[in-house]
Amino acid sequence: MKLFVFGAIAGAAFIGAVIYFLSRRGWLRNGYFTIPAIVFIVIGLFIAFQAIGGGAVVAAVGLSMEDHPMIALTLNGLSEILVMLIGSLVISLAVRQHPFKVFRLEGISETPFSAYILALPIILAAQFAGGALSAIWMRVLKFSPDFYAVIGKYETASDKAQENLVTAHGLGEFAIIFLFVAIVPGFAEETLFRGFSQSNIERSGHHRTRPYIALIVTSILFASVHGSVFKFPGLLMLGLALGWMAYRTSNLLVGALAHAANNGFIVIALYFVADQISAKANQTIVSPDELPAMQALLIFIPAVLILALLIYYFHRVTSNLHSRDNAEHELQAHLASNSNHSDESWRNNDKYHDLNDTNE
Repeated sequence: MKLFVFGAIAGAAFIGAVIYFLSRRGWLRNGYFTIPAIVFIVIGLFIAFQAIGGGAVVAAVGLSMEDHPMIALTLNGLSEILVMLIGSLVISLAVRQHPFKVFRLEGISETPFSAYILALPIILAAQFAGGALSAIWMRVLKFSPDFYAVIGKYETASDKAQENLVTAHGLGEFAIIFLFVAIVPGFAEETLFRGFSQSNIERSGHHRTRPYIALIVTSILFASVHGSVFKFPGLLMLGLALGWMAYRTSNLLVGALAHAANNGFIVIALYFVADQISAKANQTIVSPDELPAMQALLIFIPAVLILALLIYYFHRVTSNLHSRDNAEHELQAHLASNSNHSDESWRNNDKYHDLNDTNE
């Protein structure tokens, strides 16, 4: 319990320090955090998440987490809600940002139902393409055998521990795992990345919004904080797909549901076929397959073509959404307001000097 309290206090202190430090450093532009600020905040929130989640688990079950997987998952999931979802909301409100704008809720009312439907095959195609790309990436890393051996030992142990933790043995465990592995991360991570991070970077441009820079930076952050060298390309592709759908719709729910569905498919696969797949391949479901390069290419190319076709249709069904332009309208209004204030200051300054000249 002491560790949990310490972790909670440390997390709260970090959020307060972030708000103070960034306000002092001036890492706000147009009322939104710039890229260095977002990188600092995201990394810090993930450290806080690990500290609070890890402290809560150790306080509850000690170091024998594998003996109490449901308790560990529950505490970890609650920590994810506390830090990623509530933490990003608190930071945003502390600098007086509008939650509907920052967390991409402006487009909910005009998002067509077809966008929700298309989001599911898009995320699946991105998963297949990303998995094949990760397999090719692993082949490239093998050109540095020493580095590959060190990373491979860590990733194999991590993937095996993760798979054991999220494999259900009964419907009750399946429900808990699905909640805290699929639904909670889907909404908490989308709130932090596609909501808070991507919106702030997009809206903090000098003269125009920068949606594509925001998409790329946020996707790199999303892939990096998961801490997997082998799965980095696949996570990057997932991040790009989720970020692009969030930008096109200005609706966080589209990506959150797709993210939850993607994680949910893995949970379902582990529940029904984990023994068969693990025994056949002698590896875990959550790790990228060590496919031959040619076989990986034969998966990657058609998956990318299917993904491109789905993205084309998604682009068409979201072409008439007006909420996507709100960020640019807000930025131009902000710049115009600052320009008017500056002109007024100059006029007042000129009047002051003219009055002094007259008095002299």
